[in-house]
Amino acid sequence: MKKIQVSKILFFALAAVLPVNLGKHFEFSGSYVYGNLVDYLVPTLYLQDILALALLLAVIFEKKKIGLQGPVKKLGIFLGILFLSSLVASRTLPSMWFMFRIFLYSMAGVYAYLWIDFKKDAGVLQKILTAQFLFISVLAISQFLLKGSVFDNYLFLGEQPYSASTPVITREFFFGATILPPMGLFRHPNVLAGYLAVMLVLTIFWIPRSRLGLTSFCLGLLALILTFSLFTWGALFLTLILFKVLPDKKHIMYLYLFMTSLILLIPFFPFSSDSASFYRRDSLLGASYRVAGEFPLLGVGANNFTSYVDDYQVTDDIRFTQPVHNVFALILAESGVFAFVLFLLIFFEAYAGVFRKDAAPLFLTMSVLLLLMSFDHYFWTMHQTSLLFFIVLGLSWKYAYGQRN
Repeated sequence: MKKIQVSKILFFALAAVLPVNLGKHFEFSGSYVYGNLVDYLVPTLYLQDILALALLLAVIFEKKKIGLQGPVKKLGIFLGILFLSSLVASRTLPSMWFMFRIFLYSMAGVYAYLWIDFKKDAGVLQKILTAQFLFISVLAISQFLLKGSVFDNYLFLGEQPYSASTPVITREFFFGATILPPMGLFRHPNVLAGYLAVMLVLTIFWIPRSRLGLTSFCLGLLALILTFSLFTWGALFLTLILFKVLPDKKHIMYLYLFMTSLILLIPFFPFSSDSASFYRRDSLLGASYRVAGEFPLLGVGANNFTSYVDDYQVTDDIRFTQPVHNVFALILAESGVFAFVLFLLIFFEAYAGVFRKDAAPLFLTMSVLLLLMSFDHYFWTMHQTSLLFFIVLGLSWKYAYGQRN
């Protein structure tokens, strides 16, 4: 009888709790910018952090060897640069805390790459993700119908208590009616939408057909629509349509590379928009380039952009103390040009690899991720979606570089 590996149990447990928002927050003086609390600067210990650390320790005790070759070598260098940028950060504690989380989650991705067997383990992972997807979709739809949180208790998996009377809660207006988009277990409807978009792709192209899968797909699609996250709608449906109509799928990759490059160049084009969302993104992107220009080598420190952004935005008309809504620009500003280049190599080698191997589920997932990471920051800054990104990256490496276990 084959011995069950503790590390594999921990990996599946980590995947199962991926959307959970339970954490212990350690607010301190360095979490404030100009007297305002910035939640990105609050060190927080999440359930996923504990499980990811336990997974790493299990790998060590099981004497598994992580060879520094291929994508793992590049990842190791990238993490080393992140560590150096954290050492020079003005707010060292939030930076080091964040960097350690990225290290743990990236190791979960490495575990998926090296030790998850598609033939033996895929079925378990598919069942976990299907059940999780179904639960989050039902929760989101229930929140929409109730116009607020369902359990109204943070201790229930970290659901944020909210209602129509909650200050600064996200609102949408639909034919004159005020709508409260659902958040699931996430901190914003857009983050929920990003998670749902990834899960919808995996449900369509990777998870086997079943009644449960069909139910989760239908409810997940409805939940995505209810988020009113227009860019996520566009990213998902454009990807699916192009995959259906384009005979040569590499044109999707080329088109998306072109589109993401254009997004990075937005601050250099002399046009404006009445959209507050576009204005904020443009302002933050411009601020990230000014920060990167002043701190080109190691940036201002991982997870330190929000402590600088108010001083680098062009106008005082809108104060928006948020990370720049572009993961690539955020890494450039926070960790410097070398980290930026390495991250691009890590991402696009995996992206090109799953294309070459004709791995449609992961190619389409990476395509959606590329667009969403070019228009928002949460696949880097939020713990649930960051973990999701690294697991997808690790599985993409397995397709791109072959089975390693």
